Amino acid sequence: MNQGVAHRDGVVSPLFQPALLIGLAVFAAHVASAQPAVVPGGVLNAASFAKNASGQGTPVAPGSLVSIFGTSLGTTQADADTVPFSTSLGGVSVTFNGISAPLRDVVPASQLVNAQIPFEVLAAGQTSGTVNVVVTVGTVQTPPQTVSIVAQAPGVFTIPPGVGNVVMADITKGFIVGPVGVNLGLGPMQPIPRGDFAYFYATGLGAFMPSGNNAPVADGGVGVPGVTYNAVNMPQVTIGGIQAQVLFAGQAPGFPGVYQVNIQIPQGAPTGDGIAVRMISADGTQTSPDKVATISVQ
Repeated sequence: MNQGVAHRDGVVSPLFQPALLIGLAVFAAHVASAQPAVVPGGVLNAASFAKNASGQGTPVAPGSLVSIFGTSLGTTQADADTVPFSTSLGGVSVTFNGISAPLRDVVPASQLVNAQIPFEVLAAGQTSGTVNVVVTVGTVQTPPQTVSIVAQAPGVFTIPPGVGNVVMADITKGFIVGPVGVNLGLGPMQPIPRGDFAYFYATGLGAFMPSGNNAPVADGGVGVPGVTYNAVNMPQVTIGGIQAQVLFAGQAPGFPGVYQVNIQIPQGAPTGDGIAVRMISADGTQTSPDKVATISVQ
């Protein structure tokens, strides 16, 4: 496990392996067929798997990682092993309104494809819209499915995915945040003291603003090494309902489509296990209330 060098208010080296960032979940049961198809409403935030009351995916944001659920979405397990991500993986490709999407995984066993929504699906000045997603398997295309797009749609990566322990590290002391005695495959865990600095991973925070005159982050990429890419709109974070100080929110080193968020645990945060972590974007969009990401605080 590579802990790297940590800073309170800037980017830190990745602590967790990329494979831990993309969870798998069963979205719907459908009979497999030779004709590939995307489940209606089957494009979900890959961190939160947030769904509405009808069981369909909530709106997602440009640049975010999404899980596309369907039937016959590939025949061979394939995982991205290069950065930038390729737009073709295991004989599968994905487009949003005709724009090719970088691919993270093709998982036939779970009937899903993990992809990044291209940043350019929303035109300049546009804050919301709808696009058509099409998955091509070999030479066969799925019928298009409509996806709602908004500028920001935050989701927090957890283990288990969707509802579970936040993938978080204490910056100062270097430990993984979680209940004592629980091992989620990340090593020994312990509660984080109030006042400590920490970082966690998210997706769906929208556009980046590069420092200096550097080019923006490209689809499937992570930008120029050594350059800081801040989210254009800084999110709010609450710990047990108490607002935390957000020191940084931007491109995570080495992880396309993933945002790193650095915070200070508020002194007034409640203590114990199962303390809810929520994100609220600048436009008021927040992590789905029925998808709870939690940490342990002491």
